[in-house]
Parts: sequence; C-alpha cells; structure tokens
Amino acid sequence: MENTPNNVVLDVWDKLNHAFDSVKKAHSRQMYTHNLTAPQFHVLEVLQKTGPIPLKRISEELLVTGANITCVVDNLEKEDLVRRVPSKKDRRIINAELTDKGKEKIERLFPEFTTGLSESMKGLTEGEKRNLIELLEKIG
Repeated sequence: MENTPNNVVLDVWDKLNHAFDSVKKAHSRQMYTHNLTAPQFHVLEVLQKTGPIPLKRISEELLVTGANITCVVDNLEKEDLVRRVPSKKDRRIINAELTDKGKEKIERLFPEFTTGLSESMKGLTEGEKRNLIELLEKIG
C-alpha cells in the first residue's frame, strides 16, 4: 500500500486506537480486582481532584452522557463511595461528593493506578512521553 496522506492518517488512527485499547483493558482488569469499573474509578478520581461538583460537570470532564454518569454514581452510592448532595446555591443542582469510604478507596487505589500506567508505558523514555503529550494535545 502506498504511503499517501490518507494511509498515514489511517495508520495513526489504527496505532492510537490499539494503544488506547491496550491501556484501557489493563486498567479495567486492574479495577475489576477492586470491584470497580473503569468509569467508577474515573468518577472517584474526578471527585478527589475537584471536591463536590455537579453531575453535569463530571459528565463533561469524562466526555460521557449525563445518563451514563447517573448510572455510575447510582452504583457508587450503593457501595457508599459517593453521595449526592443538593447545592446550597441552587437547589436544582445536585452535586456528587466522596464519602469517607470513597476517599479512602481512591487514596488507596491511585498509587496502584499510576503504577499500572507506568508499566503500560515502560517502553517510552521520559522525553518520548513528553513528546507524545505534545502531539496528542495538537489532536484534541
């Protein structure tokens, strides 16, 4: 096959997709051992980073639908990891926040998560990782 611009773009897409799938599958397996789905972990991660925020902002942060976040938060609530709290400023808004159990869980899991990511990227030097960040920022 010729190395035309369209073929190069398709090759980039293929490699990017494959790399993402590989890292995502490893992450999902890792979270499964802790009785969490990857989306549940990411909601905990967002709440750890931001503190209490509206469900809508979580969905925007994770680039998923509001219905998806509602389902994920429902399941995290059942496990007493997250709670919904009405906003004090606007009662139409419902915030999600970590419970003490949720804080404890994400604080315990986060180092394992970063170790897993490091493992999946062990073939890259620090400079290559920085270059990859710059290149990916140009895409999105």
